[in-house]
Amino acid sequence: MRLKASLRHLSRYRPRPEEGEEIPIQFIEMEEKLAGWSPELKRTIYLNVSSNYDPDKLKRVREVFLLKVYNWLLDGISVIELSHTERIQFEDVMNDFLLYGGELRYTRKKHGKKTINHFRLEERPMEVRAKRRCLGEIL
Repeated sequence: MRLKASLRHLSRYRPRPEEGEEIPIQFIEMEEKLAGWSPELKRTIYLNVSSNYDPDKLKRVREVFLLKVYNWLLDGISVIELSHTERIQFEDVMNDFLLYGGELRYTRKKHGKKTINHFRLEERPMEVRAKRRCLGEIL
């Protein structure tokens, strides 16, 4: 299946939907990590909380939660970095999903000048053409 050019940015390993765009997801796992910008590598580095790495080599060190999800638009695994408040909002939506069913949707919303990750539960699923296979085969 080829996605329309306007939806390609949603089918990436680290998707960043615009406000109003949604991605249907399935929860896989969540890990607590230490994240920091590495000037040498020019990218964000994720470390285990109990890691022996010297955080003085990193800039903007923070505690984050890496949410691993199955992205139905990608037809594969995506990773979403969550702050503490975003994690709480995700867990509330996930609890509702476990109680009532439905489909988890990931989007981003403007909150003042900042854009934050946001999750919601939809009663009816979005129609996405995906290959039929077991999640266990993919992992």
